Amino acid sequence: MKTNWTMDEHSFAAACRAVQEMGRVEQGVGTLGEKTLHAVLKRMIEPDLSRHEVKLGRYTADVLNEHGVFEVQTRNLHKLKPKLTALLPYWPVTVVVPVVETKWLLMMDPETGELKERRRSPKRGRAAAILPDLAYLKPLLKDPNLSFLLVRLEGEELRKPSHSRWRPVTPLEFAPTSFLGTERLQTAEDYAALLPPDLVNEFTARELAKALGLPAGQGSAAANVLAFMGAIRQTGTKGRAFLYEI
Repeated sequence: MKTNWTMDEHSFAAACRAVQEMGRVEQGVGTLGEKTLHAVLKRMIEPDLSRHEVKLGRYTADVLNEHGVFEVQTRNLHKLKPKLTALLPYWPVTVVVPVVETKWLLMMDPETGELKERRRSPKRGRAAAILPDLAYLKPLLKDPNLSFLLVRLEGEELRKPSHSRWRPVTPLEFAPTSFLGTERLQTAEDYAALLPPDLVNEFTARELAKALGLPAGQGSAAANVLAFMGAIRQTGTKGRAFLYEI
């Protein structure tokens, strides 16, 4: 089941203003870390707070409105499996996943609270990064009531120096600053749209991972999901590796 519900720059701006007014955000930087991002996304989905945190049996929906159930999940998609299994027979469910394409890192002096530097992170979020996580939800992916909405964002992460030798900085909080668009995943065509246009005619899972900007070890899981959803198909082998084509 597809819905014509969408997000846009207007709903993003309105959600940010609402969260700021609630005291969650100060001077453009979130004060509750990941919860700030979660709050903004829920406001984008549904401004009416009475439709947030709605009990559905033993579970609580992040949002329930006329378009169905919305679950905002910033990480660990596999943890949604029991909840989705319970809700999908009765409700259309949209899992909303933020993709931070550009992240600005702000370093704070822990003694004065002043910002010492602002620089762009070399890491770039990619929509395709969701694919390995979806392998854990594979039995549910073809359910017509399930879809994923990837929300492309730019944002700021506030950090402070850490005394740990293993972790030189400690992330304090993150807040989205710009809305860049959305991508929906539900049909084979949607999943195929994640593939880069310059992908060769036949490719291995390792080559797929490189093309998608994923760690090499995640290529097999990504290929498995794409093949299951009909975006690619297995054509043979190359040595000990499977070959795929779009």
